[in-house]
Amino acid sequence: MYTPYLLPISVKGIVFEQDIVWLRLNERNEWELPGGRLEQGENPEETVVRELHEELGFEVSVEKIVHAGVLFANKDPVFIIVYLCTIMNKTGNFELMGEAGPAQFPAFSPIEKVNLNIPHLYKEALQRA
Repeated sequence: MYTPYLLPISVKGIVFEQDIVWLRLNERNEWELPGGRLEQGENPEETVVRELHEELGFEVSVEKIVHAGVLFANKDPVFIIVYLCTIMNKTGNFELMGEAGPAQFPAFSPIEKVNLNIPHLYKEALQRA
């Protein structure tokens, strides 16, 4: 009997601003791309727009998908979709206390991000963007 492989879906956004990229320090002390879980009734583009507004305070336009794959965070697999996004407007503040706890949102240059504790899937996405 066929059993479907069911995974939660998380949608992340790569946001470059001049020569920097915005990353989030999560509760596992890893750097990750900002974003979050796909909610019922949303398509992935809506999710990344909503999440980047909630987490970064940025209104963005979605350019294209740059990567997708399965990430094993805390041994629980999550299907990740990564979009390249462009800042249209800065309208809010960084979400320093999120659903998963406290967060930090520094910006990194391309050289700095190479040596960060960041999951391989996100490093690949950043290289493709």
